[in-house]
Amino acid sequence: MKHPAPALLPPLTLEDKIHILTEGAKYDVSCSSSGSARKGKRGGLGDCAPAGICHSFTPDGRCVSLLKILMSNECIYNCKYCVNRRETDLPRATLTPREICEITIGFYRRNYIEGLFLSSAVFSTPDDTMKRLTETVMLLRTEYCFHGYIHLKAIPGCSPEWIDLAARYADRMSENIELPSSAGLKLLAPQKTKESILSPMKRLAAISEKSLKQNGRSKILPAGQTTQMIIGATPDPDGVILRLSEGLYRQFALKRVYYSAYV
Repeated sequence: MKHPAPALLPPLTLEDKIHILTEGAKYDVSCSSSGSARKGKRGGLGDCAPAGICHSFTPDGRCVSLLKILMSNECIYNCKYCVNRRETDLPRATLTPREICEITIGFYRRNYIEGLFLSSAVFSTPDDTMKRLTETVMLLRTEYCFHGYIHLKAIPGCSPEWIDLAARYADRMSENIELPSSAGLKLLAPQKTKESILSPMKRLAAISEKSLKQNGRSKILPAGQTTQMIIGATPDPDGVILRLSEGLYRQFALKRVYYSAYV
């Protein structure tokens, strides 16, 4: 007896993808006011004020004036603290760089947003993921002439060349430290290493410092970098967490360390 073939699910619409990928981005709290100044240019869209564009936050940390979205929530990693981890049974979606640009400009023209917070799960390799994120912000700046605020995530383990290129187009970048200790990282995110996380942060700090020395102010990555630490997933005491935060501020000149409660 032949069993009927399983019914095929209808393809996701763009609206479906936006819903899935904005929902997946809401747990990243490492964004705040811009700290960046850029005048709009004739023929372009938007500008950026140093007073900041993100003053209103929802309870889960979303900045209401930013389009806060993932490029993809399909992840090759299985970090136990992450809702988008590989083993989680949830709808998956991926947007192309062009789709993200069109969504961003469309929302901006409707006065829904003033800027973009773009992150992604690592859906293939760190380099390929960072490459597509970088392509997106390059398209926004060069083809769509978007001069508004852009906060871009750096992907752990990607090549420094992609970090260098992305920093030329973003106002702010962030790379999440994730957990307060190497032991916690090994326990909950064994596919990541301390070095793969710290390398992009070191690179971004060096880029900002070099630009500051050359220009008197940082023209590259003018709003600097931030990070996020998950609290409560491991038994690390407050002293360890605070000493780590102080070290990050001193070593990488971070604008802010954000703390996210483990759920």
